[in-house]
Amino acid sequence: MDRLKVSGFHRRIPHLVAERQGFFAREDLEVEFQPVTYSPDHSAEMAAGKWHLSLSSADKMIALNTCEGMDYVLVLQAEEGLSATIVGRQGMTALQDLRGATMASDNGTNLDTIRAKILKDHGIGEESYKTLSIGNSKMRLEAFLAGQVDGAILTSPWREQAINAGAVPLAEAADTVPHWPLVCGWGLRAWIADHRETMVRFIRALADAADWALAPANREAALGALMEAQKVSRDRAAQAHALIVPKVRVNPAAIQTVIDLRIEMGAYPPPHDPPERFYDLSYWSEATA
Repeated sequence: MDRLKVSGFHRRIPHLVAERQGFFAREDLEVEFQPVTYSPDHSAEMAAGKWHLSLSSADKMIALNTCEGMDYVLVLQAEEGLSATIVGRQGMTALQDLRGATMASDNGTNLDTIRAKILKDHGIGEESYKTLSIGNSKMRLEAFLAGQVDGAILTSPWREQAINAGAVPLAEAADTVPHWPLVCGWGLRAWIADHRETMVRFIRALADAADWALAPANREAALGALMEAQKVSRDRAAQAHALIVPKVRVNPAAIQTVIDLRIEMGAYPPPHDPPERFYDLSYWSEATA
């Protein structure tokens, strides 16, 4: 049995289904999953080869390739869309109230770029507010509730927890960046090439798990897997279910969305490569025949 070490912010529905319905076992795979808590640590660990694969946003991979000289390649896309909200402290009523405020950050992740884009579109430049590097959404929520920051961009279920505690929702990320490649599988190009057969089996397991979860007869079981594993509401599980990409196929147009945003925000210096630099569909094609 081959062992794959995978990192990500948390296990998503296709991953949970692949575990529980035996798709990983069928492919003779043992998959170890480690949650990411702080983006810079995740970057360092991926570069050092601690994790074979990351299940996270394409934006992170593109940033590491274009700004830090890494050579990662993306081979699958498990979810598309973004459920994230900019929230502010009680008393705020609009994004303009964030001028002069302190925003929680994760040191240059995709959500930081999206936050900056949303505020920029509303005439609020990055010089108009401060940022405090905190960590992932869970850690940003804790800092927000402790009064260390005035606002944050949060994903579910932490945005719901913030709102239930009195935070004011000020903007939805999906209104600014639709069709975001939220959960993608990527790793060092050389490692993936050297372990092609293992990677093909991993993609096949996730592709079949995604299609199993999307089948109407299996929807409730798929929702229940996420509700149990992540302690989220049924509504939140249904939102995650709606983001699943059939057969975990990479969407080149979604990758281009990330590239365009990074160029616009000055986060991708020229020269600019075509999106094909960042993904390789041959693994997916072999896995799904």
